[in-house]
Amino acid sequence: MLRDVDSEPGPPPGRRQDIGTRLDAVRARLKELGERDPDASRDLAAASERLEVAVRHAAAAHAFAVQVLSFSAEAFREAAEAHEHAASVHDRAAAAGIGDVLGHERRATFHRAAAAADWQRAERAQPLLSESEQAGLAAVSDEPRDGVAP
Repeated sequence: MLRDVDSEPGPPPGRRQDIGTRLDAVRARLKELGERDPDASRDLAAASERLEVAVRHAAAAHAFAVQVLSFSAEAFREAAEAHEHAASVHDRAAAAGIGDVLGHERRATFHRAAAAADWQRAERAQPLLSESEQAGLAAVSDEPRDGVAP
């Protein structure tokens, strides 16, 4: 037969009292240690503050890295489009018989290859950008972390 969570029996009264006694002893010892070394709490507060500053700096650095990746991917796409445009200009010049036809054909081939390389670079940057954005969302949270003062 299934029981509700609320119907689960708790620890026996004697055990509950033993746990309470031990917790009181731990609290008393912590208070004693705090009174013995008042600088310890200030040191802990300073360390916590330094940690928060470091977390903010890390979040800012991550945001800048994501922005750099984003700009890089866009720059590669724009470079690829420019190379494609240059290749089409050289193709038209070669087809019209203007100037050095073989030179135009070579340059058109070069620009098509450069465009393909830039498209590949843009495609390789995109997954890195997606991963970085996801990592940033997971790493930076408004919720307090264990052991860190809010």
